Amino acid sequence: MCPPSADLPRELVEKYDRAGPRYTSYPTAPVWSDDFGRADWEQALATADAAGADEPIAVYVHLPFCKQRCLFCACNVVIGRRDDVVVDYLDRLEKEIVRTAERLTHRRRVSGLHWGGGTPTHLDVEQIERVWNVLGAHFELLPDAELSIEVHPPVTTREQMETLARLGFNRISFGVQDLDSEVQKQINRHQTVEQTERMLTWARELGMRSVNFDLIYGLPGQSPETWDYTLDEVLRLRPDRLAIYSYAHVPWLHPHQDRMDQSLLPEPTVKLELLRTAGRRLADEAGYREIGFDHFALPEDELARAVDEHRLYRSFMGYTVKPAADYLGFGASAISEVGNAFIQNHAKLNRWNDLVDAGEPPIHRGHALTLDDRVRKLVIERLMCNQVVRFDEVEALTGAPFLETFAAQWQALEEMESDGLVARQDDRLEITPRGRNLLRNVCMLFDAYLPDQEQEGRFSRTV
Repeated sequence: MCPPSADLPRELVEKYDRAGPRYTSYPTAPVWSDDFGRADWEQALATADAAGADEPIAVYVHLPFCKQRCLFCACNVVIGRRDDVVVDYLDRLEKEIVRTAERLTHRRRVSGLHWGGGTPTHLDVEQIERVWNVLGAHFELLPDAELSIEVHPPVTTREQMETLARLGFNRISFGVQDLDSEVQKQINRHQTVEQTERMLTWARELGMRSVNFDLIYGLPGQSPETWDYTLDEVLRLRPDRLAIYSYAHVPWLHPHQDRMDQSLLPEPTVKLELLRTAGRRLADEAGYREIGFDHFALPEDELARAVDEHRLYRSFMGYTVKPAADYLGFGASAISEVGNAFIQNHAKLNRWNDLVDAGEPPIHRGHALTLDDRVRKLVIERLMCNQVVRFDEVEALTGAPFLETFAAQWQALEEMESDGLVARQDDRLEITPRGRNLLRNVCMLFDAYLPDQEQEGRFSRTV
């Protein structure tokens, strides 16, 4: 998001508004292959394990259950609460955790733990404690570990919040998305300001170190007026962090999105104005700092300090100041990044169930990174986190001059520079304030797989 002075003219919106990845990973998930199997999984774990006992890892747990489906959602969820389905899922989740831990002789110290979904607080107190105890039996949480969880205020009780605090969770994230009742009706999500404020109050009373709100711009029915109302309430509540995501309308991947009235989706120029309004109000009115891409934090937050020191990192679990060389994901659809490989579990619950029951890793697909992948991944991560990539860091990995490795990209960047999106320096590439709005477009220049992937029509619009 850019300040008001970094205005993006309509002609540039039209020029750069195209389908493109969000780059939560590189290579992106459509590149990964379903030929990646048990032998590849074992090799990746062995490579990660060989890194040594002193290198901490991060752990993600996917808990897919939700009371109802929000129509904008692109997450892997299971709707409804049948106790037998939840209990069976937790039984298998435990088996998956135990089998993976048995493959590790060293790497069990954890610097970051995140529970996502779905709605993790769909579990009752006893079930929450069960998952926690299974993890604690097989992994050592470091004293300063980031322990974060996603919650949905309408279904989360005070008892659950007290349990999370007692167990040690110190960061909590609320899905807010939008607080206007008409917009909520369009997306089948009903969450009052009072429910959101109550949850925030509980989190602070219980000593949670950081509270994050998720907002989404570009939803059907949103307008500058409704968006200002949502921002008014959010700024009054003043969470420590904010993630402000662009709505990805991809009904060919998520058919339930077709149930929304597509005629009410904001056009690109309006959508961009919503984005810029959020950036202006958060920065100028409330003093938030812009963090990486689509995130904000209060100035005293450690993420804000990390931006100044260029030590911000990003993974599937979000932005962090505690990088881990390897990430283990457990549960249906969970993603691991271990031993220079991406591995994703089956999202379909029945298939995940069958593989766990058979004693197999529940893998759907994966990708072993080549050196070229690792180099491009580094460039894209640095741009997404710090809006700058330094040539010497890349050259240490390639052993070749940056401008030689990326000669074609450097030439293509000339046009983006003339449009005010980037600044090409002798020793670095920097994103300008205007270019923050089109950061995905800059990263797309470094994506070797994009030409083939674009033909499949899998990506949302960049504006």
